[in-house]
Amino acid sequence: MVRHAIRDVPKLTVSKRLRRPPPKHDPSKEYQFRYRAKKHSSLPHVVKFSGGRSSGMLLFALLENGLLDASRGDVIVFNNTSAEHPDTYRFVQDCMLTARRYEIPFFQVEFQTYEDARQGEWTRLPTYRLVNDQPKSASNDEGFHWRGEVYEELLSWTGYVPNQFNRICTKHLKLEVTRNFLKDWLASNATIPRLGHYGNGSRIDPDSAYRRHLKNQGGVPEDIFLGKRAYAWSRPHFRPEQHYRDFYPEWKPFENEALEGKTFGDKAWFGKRGVEYVAFIGLRGDEPHRIQRVEARNDTAAGYEGEHVYMPLNDMAVTRDDVNAFWERQNWDLALPKDTSLSNCVYCFLKGAANLGAIHAGLEDAPDTEVPGFGLLADTPCDLRWWMRIEALYGRDLHAEKRTIRSNATHIGFFGNHQFAYKELSTGRDLGALSESLLPCDCTE
Repeated sequence: MVRHAIRDVPKLTVSKRLRRPPPKHDPSKEYQFRYRAKKHSSLPHVVKFSGGRSSGMLLFALLENGLLDASRGDVIVFNNTSAEHPDTYRFVQDCMLTARRYEIPFFQVEFQTYEDARQGEWTRLPTYRLVNDQPKSASNDEGFHWRGEVYEELLSWTGYVPNQFNRICTKHLKLEVTRNFLKDWLASNATIPRLGHYGNGSRIDPDSAYRRHLKNQGGVPEDIFLGKRAYAWSRPHFRPEQHYRDFYPEWKPFENEALEGKTFGDKAWFGKRGVEYVAFIGLRGDEPHRIQRVEARNDTAAGYEGEHVYMPLNDMAVTRDDVNAFWERQNWDLALPKDTSLSNCVYCFLKGAANLGAIHAGLEDAPDTEVPGFGLLADTPCDLRWWMRIEALYGRDLHAEKRTIRSNATHIGFFGNHQFAYKELSTGRDLGALSESLLPCDCTE
């Protein structure tokens, strides 16, 4: 990896006046950024970096124009789902290294569970951990996961797969992970605390866990219930204490009067009179439906308390073509097709039928492909067989569960009760009829 130069970044300055957004982006013009409230300029700024081109353009626009300040508590965070393409991880690595010169803390975080007692019984609870910018290996225990481990741990913990109406992946792997990370970060401590018991292994009793499932009105047969939970129960049962400096050596404690005294149990709290922060998201001007959804939660009780979201690319009327043009002017880029079909979780169920078919056509040889620095792609989220296995294990088999079947759908997976599953991609089935029933990717932090 090398530290890259950044060229032709749009000029972006802070203005006190509200200016009408331009009809079309012009990279040669200077753009104004206005805080909606005076106090927002003093709040910690959080860049939610997705690992894509739009997010990368926003990141370097903020950095190059000096809009981020480490002493204010500003931070850049990338949430790893473990289901991204290796080229996405390379791009994240390059962005992290290139961003070092600006001296703004930049962290990768991952969802994980840990064991603790609740109401007298051992159970799994959600949290996150910090990871470094290299793949996890025998010699790098704190590296990032990329073989689907984080994604599968979530499904094993919940016992079911996400779908378009219940996006537990976005909720737990992105939104909640960021929120939990910020509770620690904004408390301005040097470390994040250890979580979990001090035993040598899992203390969960499967029989007790299943009795609790039945007590909570669950009706899944015991063998299916335990089979789904097995992976999460096999994962590390604690989250170690971690020091920010181990993941960002230049880390320095920050002092911010806006945060003073707003901690509880060594964590910052959100809510009434709690911590507030400014969040930057790389949504573009040609994504109005995603922008409307974010704005609906902005500064309201419907969203995460204390979060004030800003989308400068939208304010600058940046489109996908503008983002691609920006990266064409650089001497480095994300090494994935510009149609974005391979970005985000590789075979995400929300990418739409046409994209899923194209993705599989391009990745049919993935099981036999070895990526330098990573390894074989077999049984990873770049391999359709991984998604087939995950859907079969964590989806619902209504016959096996002895459920009443009221339609021809006997299985419920990532695509809900549509008569479609990941295995259909390997049969050569014409997906044209499903082009409207499988929605395009709409994952927003």
